[in-house]
Amino acid sequence: MWFWDAARSLAPVQQVFFLIALAVAFGFEFINGFHDTANAVTTVIYTRTLRASLAVVYSGFLNFLGVLLGGTGVAFGIVNLLPVDLLVKAGASADSLVMVLSLLLAGVIWNLGTWYVGLPVSSSHTLIGSILGVGVMNSLLNGRGLGGVNWAKAGETMLALLVSPLVGFLCAGGVLLAMKRLIREPRLYQPPRATTGRRPGFASGC
Repeated sequence: MWFWDAARSLAPVQQVFFLIALAVAFGFEFINGFHDTANAVTTVIYTRTLRASLAVVYSGFLNFLGVLLGGTGVAFGIVNLLPVDLLVKAGASADSLVMVLSLLLAGVIWNLGTWYVGLPVSSSHTLIGSILGVGVMNSLLNGRGLGGVNWAKAGETMLALLVSPLVGFLCAGGVLLAMKRLIREPRLYQPPRATTGRRPGFASGC
C-alpha cells in the first residue's frame, strides 16, 4: 500500500501531475513495445525464419522473461545518471513530477517521430538522452551549472553505448563466418526473394 499512501499524501495539483506522468509512462512503454520490437524482429521476418505474428509474440515473451530473470541492474544504472542528492531532494515534489513528465514526453515524441519515418533507434538511448537533458536543464535553472548529472556514470553509459554496436557487429560477423565454414549450404546465405518484385525499403524494414 506504500504506493497509494504516497499518492494520497500529494497535494491535488501534484496528484494531477502524478497521474499524467503515470499515463505518459504507460504510453512510453506501449510505444517502446511496437518501436523496439520492430527493430528486434526485422531480421527473422525479412529472412522468413518466422512469421511476423509469431516473431512478435516470441519477442514479447522473451522481453518479459528478461525482466523477470535479468534483474534491475540496468534500470538502476540509468536512474543513477542523476545525482543521488537530487533524487532524494526531489522526492515526490512537483519539481520531480515535472522532470519525470518532461523526460517521458521527450521520449514519446522522439520515438513516435522516428517510428513514423522508419528510423530504427533505441528507446533506451532515447530515455538516457532525456534523463541527461532534464538533469542539465534542472541544474541550470537552479543556478548549479552542469552539476545536475552524474557525469562519471554518464561517461560509463556513453562508453557502453559506443562499444556495444561494435561488439555486436564483430560477434555477428564472426558467427556468420563460422557458420559458412561449418554449414556449407550456399542457399542459406542468399537474401530472400521479395514477393513484391523489389527489395523492402529502409522504412518498411524497420
